[in-house]
Amino acid sequence: MDGLLLDTETIYSQVTNKILEPYNKTFPIETKLKMMGRDVRTATEILLADLDLPLTFDEYDNQATELKQIYFGMAMMMPGAERLIRHLNVHSIPIALATSSSKQMFEIKTAAHKDIFGLFGSITCGDDPEVENSKPAPDIFLTAMRRLDNGLEPEDCLVFEDAENGVEAARSARMSSVWVQDLRFAGDGPVESMATEHITSLLEFDPVKYGLPAYD
Repeated sequence: MDGLLLDTETIYSQVTNKILEPYNKTFPIETKLKMMGRDVRTATEILLADLDLPLTFDEYDNQATELKQIYFGMAMMMPGAERLIRHLNVHSIPIALATSSSKQMFEIKTAAHKDIFGLFGSITCGDDPEVENSKPAPDIFLTAMRRLDNGLEPEDCLVFEDAENGVEAARSARMSSVWVQDLRFAGDGPVESMATEHITSLLEFDPVKYGLPAYD
């Protein structure tokens, strides 16, 4: 969801840099890429270790949560996201949302877009008790699939992800995937991916390639 459907990754960076200011540090893209797609605790522990911050998880998380509650409500939809969701809904294609965000943060981030997120047949958050292991483990995708339709098999599913950790999770779940890489947060190294397809915006996605109805 973050960085794929909602433009929250810029907000995450703003929040992180604001917390880092007193320590005269800035948020490196290399650390951000390692954090993307992971649950809050794992991502925060990566940040604290990479930047050698003198903070506990709870100390950092309390500051971050306060700032997120202020800024996340302003998150806008990513280009092509609403079009894709509404298109699949109109054509009765079952869709599920699997996000590493907690249920509380999901509600805050989507408050201004309830009509769009209400179109998902199932929503699974990172703090869901049925999700034992976070991405890159496949748990959240398999849970979302079961809740959407017990008759589904992994090979029936197509995962959209903006984070490489999520692409790895989809592969572990034996699901096809589309990596929608936001070039604003791309590293300097060569692009290698386990995804079925690599695009840089949902606007580039062609549903016909996957046996889905064409856009009108």
